[in-house]
Amino acid sequence: VLFRADASVTLGSGHIMRCLTLAKALLKHGAICHFACRNNKGHLIDLLQQAGFKTLSLPAELYREEDDALATLGLITEPYQLLVIDHYQLGQRYGKLLRQRCQKIMVIDDLANRPLECDLLLDQNLLPDMETRYRSLVPASCQQLLGPRYALLREEFYQPHCQRIPNHLLFSFGGSDEQNLTSLAIEAIASLKSLPVTADIVIGLNNPWQVSIKQQCAQLSNVQLHIQTDAMAVLMQKAQLMLGAGGATHWERCVTGLPALVVTVAENQLATTRYLDKLGACVWLGSPADISKKIMAEKIEYYLQQPELLLSISKAATTIISNDAGTPLVVRQIINLVAEKT
Repeated sequence: VLFRADASVTLGSGHIMRCLTLAKALLKHGAICHFACRNNKGHLIDLLQQAGFKTLSLPAELYREEDDALATLGLITEPYQLLVIDHYQLGQRYGKLLRQRCQKIMVIDDLANRPLECDLLLDQNLLPDMETRYRSLVPASCQQLLGPRYALLREEFYQPHCQRIPNHLLFSFGGSDEQNLTSLAIEAIASLKSLPVTADIVIGLNNPWQVSIKQQCAQLSNVQLHIQTDAMAVLMQKAQLMLGAGGATHWERCVTGLPALVVTVAENQLATTRYLDKLGACVWLGSPADISKKIMAEKIEYYLQQPELLLSISKAATTIISNDAGTPLVVRQIINLVAEKT
């Protein structure tokens, strides 16, 4: 299996992390998984190699889809049974060119904004029109895996839950957190004098504010900082309330039943976050422009003092994705696809 995905300071780490989750799951079924990634600033190639995956390094300056395809083909020394593409800049043209070395193609997407060449499509977002979004964008024979039932959750999320800690918070604003919402959130809880809270703070390896965040955390006795943690499931299970970004983290929160105050940090997070807010499965606070230290502090204080409301959000979240769904279902579909005769 060849995965084509990128990370960078601006792209964040989401594409690589969900592909890494899938690669680890496929590995347990005997698959040999490789990655092809652009050598961007904040590429996470080291992380993939530390996890034991061979990685093909592509030049960062591949601005055209065709150039990317030709560069990838130039590095491929053997045919692959499956190509997994998780990349917003790559569409139908890329897939068609890679067909010559890849038997089957799977695309992971959530934009539905371009034609795609694939045999299997995964979009884990929950939207009112999710059944029809890709109808004109993928081949008629393409199998579509739609909705959080197919969310790529790491193995840790399928382990037994631990107890929640009263007034304990979790902050996580994505792999790079370009707007530095983490610092704002730390300032917000530092200003809470009337309500004693504790917090776990999670940032990624690509977070450009790492030094200043470490300094902030060192000055507070009630917070603990985690950098590129593998213990996200436990941190979510311990927390009473989370403050974070949208994206794939939604499904991790849903499967752990964690109530969340969500700031949308990218355009592609808007539709799903709004819809989850409408369903009562999270609270959407708006975009970074709508947020201040004062607003964060007020929201944290308000929701921690409303246990029945938190319970209602938690119950709504757990109905979104069952704890036996997700990655195992996707792996089963991939195994069936690869077993098919072309």
